[in-house]
Amino acid sequence: MAGRSAASLSAIRLHAGPQGATLAQGAPARRNALNRHLAPHAGLIGAVWTAMSDRHLTLIAAGVAFYTMFAIFPGMAATIAIWGFFADPAVMGTYLDMIHGLIPDAAFGVLESQLDQLLAARSPGLGWATGLSLAVALYSLNNGVAALIGGLNAIEGRGPRPGLRGVIVSATLTLVLIAMVLAGMATVVVVPLALGLLPLGPVNALILTVLPWIVLFLIVLMALGLFYRWGPDRGGDRHGWITPGAVLAAALWAAASIGFSTYLAYFGAYNRIYGSIGAVIALLMWFYIAAFIVLLGAVLNAETARLRAQ
Repeated sequence: MAGRSAASLSAIRLHAGPQGATLAQGAPARRNALNRHLAPHAGLIGAVWTAMSDRHLTLIAAGVAFYTMFAIFPGMAATIAIWGFFADPAVMGTYLDMIHGLIPDAAFGVLESQLDQLLAARSPGLGWATGLSLAVALYSLNNGVAALIGGLNAIEGRGPRPGLRGVIVSATLTLVLIAMVLAGMATVVVVPLALGLLPLGPVNALILTVLPWIVLFLIVLMALGLFYRWGPDRGGDRHGWITPGAVLAAALWAAASIGFSTYLAYFGAYNRIYGSIGAVIALLMWFYIAAFIVLLGAVLNAETARLRAQ
């Protein structure tokens, strides 16, 4: 029986000829090549999963979200004060309305109410009161930025920058972040005026519809690249401006924000559980989700760099 089977296999090989033998020999090689291609990706996913637990990602994200809660309103105040020196800061309402779909309704109401109060209380001109308010707002916003930098250093397994150096880095990133937001606001204001001078017809309306979303995505992507590159104390070994972590974080942030808003709209019971502070809790939870995703992108960058160095 065994002899007949061996003879049959030999006959099949002879009938298939050299091409069949080559295909049979090439199958293991193709499988090995596929395994070599997939192994690094599987190793990266496993490394990211392990690092999330080892570096206490959820705990750090909670701390960053807490500090962000105290920094967001001073940040809005600082942006309004600076923009008010050059133009009408009411354009911030355009940005806020644009991202309404990404923010839970209750949290959006908190931000919108605070924005209206800041716009109503704004005093024109640069007096000592305005300067003092701006300084306090920038200081509070800087604390939120410093918390994010501390979280990124913890994710990278590095300690905080010593003394004045850490203050300079956080202050610089704070000012650059505000400048990026102001540049985005200027784009939304200036581009429609420029397009109005061009005979584009229906294309004009399409550009005006898509433009704010493009600007928002670029601001998020550049802000992530800024913090991933200059936030952690990596010395000369810095991440690039566009990293896998930044792209992943930008996409996940948009998807998670829409998902969380949809969940609260149909299934959420924050107001019933937390009563009058339900909107604040929803906003804090949204900050937590955003902080977790930003730190997850940092983990991906760190593990990618570590595996490449091996």
